[in-house]
Amino acid sequence: MQQAYSDLQPRSAASRFAIGPSVVQHHPFNFERSSPSCAQTKQSFVHLRSGFTLVELIVTIAVLAIIAVIAAPSFATMYSRQKLESSARELIMKVSEARSQAVLLRQTTGLCLSSLSEDDCATVLAIPNTETQRIFVVRLDNGVNSANNSSTNLSFRKNGSLAAQKDFILQRQNLSYCIRVGVIGDTTIKEGACT
Repeated sequence: MQQAYSDLQPRSAASRFAIGPSVVQHHPFNFERSSPSCAQTKQSFVHLRSGFTLVELIVTIAVLAIIAVIAAPSFATMYSRQKLESSARELIMKVSEARSQAVLLRQTTGLCLSSLSEDDCATVLAIPNTETQRIFVVRLDNGVNSANNSSTNLSFRKNGSLAAQKDFILQRQNLSYCIRVGVIGDTTIKEGACT
């Protein structure tokens, strides 16, 4: 017991040097060896907080620029295709409305593309201007127009049929859609020219 008590008492510097490092290594209350120094701790935190170097940042920006250049043309084509599809759906919807209105009213109805005003459309279709419920104007998206050989209007008879099949060709940049309206008012849509 006396031996254990003497181990806990402070020793003089001479006795510590005489015993050597064995006491320092085996003493249970020696915190100097068990934990990292303050300088080591600061150094490890500095390493964790470091960000991009200038070279890494330049390489990252270059890779992103290359990806953007590759993807840009496909985005432009996708945007044009979306605008064409939107205009084609608008045309098909107006064809359906005009046909339904002709059957409902038992009168002729018609539609025109937005290149004509409502008054001009009424004149082309030979419908009085006051009969606005019989006139339908299809509003095309910006940049979408009809091809030169495309129909720009159609007229439904009282029974909802057409005198002849009509082909509407909508185009934007280098893309085109063909919307074919059959004699009975059925519609088909396909990408490319009408055949």
